[in-house]
Amino acid sequence: MMPGSEREVVQKLIAHKNELADLVTSGHFERHPELVERYGEEGRTKCYEDTISHLDYLEQAVRIDSKELFNNYLNWARTRQQEQDIPKGDLVDNIVVIREEIEKLLPDKEAAILVDIINEGLSYLEDRDIERITFFNSDDLLDEEARTYLDLLLAGKRKKAADLIEGLVEDGTSIKDIYEHIFQKTQYEIGALWQTNQVTVAQEHYCTAATQLIMSRLYPKIFAMEKSDKRLVACSVADELHEIGIRMVTDFFEMEGWDTYYLGANMPDDHLIKSIKENNADVLAISVTIPLHISKAKNLIQILRDDRKLDEVKVIVGGYPFKKIPDLWKKIGADGWAESADDAIETANKLIAN
Repeated sequence: MMPGSEREVVQKLIAHKNELADLVTSGHFERHPELVERYGEEGRTKCYEDTISHLDYLEQAVRIDSKELFNNYLNWARTRQQEQDIPKGDLVDNIVVIREEIEKLLPDKEAAILVDIINEGLSYLEDRDIERITFFNSDDLLDEEARTYLDLLLAGKRKKAADLIEGLVEDGTSIKDIYEHIFQKTQYEIGALWQTNQVTVAQEHYCTAATQLIMSRLYPKIFAMEKSDKRLVACSVADELHEIGIRMVTDFFEMEGWDTYYLGANMPDDHLIKSIKENNADVLAISVTIPLHISKAKNLIQILRDDRKLDEVKVIVGGYPFKKIPDLWKKIGADGWAESADDAIETANKLIAN
């Protein structure tokens, strides 16, 4: 639960978010009248939507007491805007106007907390250069195959991509290596390509759906393995629609002999808690892909901690935000975090052994 002062900040920010977005949009265009000619009314709409997004992440940073979350969001937003040929100073100017309007509209105490986060975010942008993001490395195992697999998917050649994976399995490549070095890596790369405006949302969804289908063709081999008495429940938090990462993690546990219960994406908290009890889970694995959902994971973990019947259940978290922000898993009350599926298994085994 948030301390009282931070809870008040969140409440004030939510209550005034639309008003702030209106004020910021007007102020931004007053300072830059050339934007009307460049973008027209569509530009005002986009500015308003971007401002709402900035305020959403500012709210999230307060909710979980993490300035790093807002910093990383600003870096992501700057990279995205640069690839859309939006001047790099546009984001900074917008954040500055947000700061000014917050100081005018909100009480001094609440405004000071938000301004502190904003100031650190602006300093973070000033001190960092935009870096080309890629998850491919020529020295990695199956790097050439991963690049070929992604190229096939981006070209819409799902059948050939499936044939590539089937050929690797027939040649003796382990399913774990295919998951870790092809499926996982290409999903990360697709996300980076979307961030830099090099692929569309439709292409991203196609690649993800194709990979899920190809993964399912490997299940007869995965689920034929002997099981132990260790039990895992795995899911994405409520409102989270990205599920392929946690599905990969669950499959890894299955290959290690765990009895797994994969609940998919957008799982309501009450149904999840019921499933943990019914399946007598040793470990709960939670995936969060979108940073805005971090507080939902925090709330879920608190619900679990408040239930004495679940005292022994260990919680592991994973996903993009935890890769970017050190110790974020501690802030939300998890027992550990994992960067990869192999890491998740190692962490889980250590936790239940203690």
